Amino acid sequence: MQIHERIYIVGSGDSGFGISHDLDCTVYLIDGDGEYALIDAGAGVEPESILHNIKAAGIHPAQISGIFLTHGHGDHSGGAFVLSRACQAEVYALRETAEYVSEGNLKAIALEEAIRAGVYGKGYTFHACPVRPILEDTSVQVGDIRLNVYRMEGHCSGHACYEMIWQGKKIVFSGDCIFNYGKIALQAIWDCDLQKYIESCKRLEEIHPDVLLPAHGAFLMSRGYTYIEKAMRKIRGLGIPDNLIGE
Repeated sequence: MQIHERIYIVGSGDSGFGISHDLDCTVYLIDGDGEYALIDAGAGVEPESILHNIKAAGIHPAQISGIFLTHGHGDHSGGAFVLSRACQAEVYALRETAEYVSEGNLKAIALEEAIRAGVYGKGYTFHACPVRPILEDTSVQVGDIRLNVYRMEGHCSGHACYEMIWQGKKIVFSGDCIFNYGKIALQAIWDCDLQKYIESCKRLEEIHPDVLLPAHGAFLMSRGYTYIEKAMRKIRGLGIPDNLIGE
């Protein structure tokens, strides 16, 4: 599903567009003029559906050089093991996420709690995958596209947002940091932190994205900053933005 001349959606479950397994986050494919990268990897339950969507877009998996994880939760990183091998691609994330996913640390990625809560079925299996750490406030090249890497914690530790600039427009892949109508995703897990979340929202406001592409739900192809402004109005009024969790 092409949404921009350089961006496709190749995975998305019931919290998005229903084109792959229901547990999958929205998986974006960036076109760097013949070299490609994925933002997130889905849950890994039916990774072949994501591969099918990649091929249906006329792209060979071998053209994908990198998989960039926003964070380590299963719906984002669970597919990295299979997809990285199918594409012969490196997987990248901020240091904490790289450690958790490389080690298969289920406690650190809150997978044990998520299974107990019924988010994932009891038969769900997470496969550890080698992940190379990247530094925040740096950039990586995907063909002719430069991806800027930002640490945006609050939802969990080691959460990254990625920004690409295309024809003067700022395009931000926000992961689980912020969603449609300014919602956030606070969870009762060990590394969810409201104060860090507030700081991340402030930083997103400074970036002022034109296009905002969250990992779940609707996205904005223009005026992406409006979702962030809605969250910040709540914060400036000493309130908490609406929570996506539990809806």
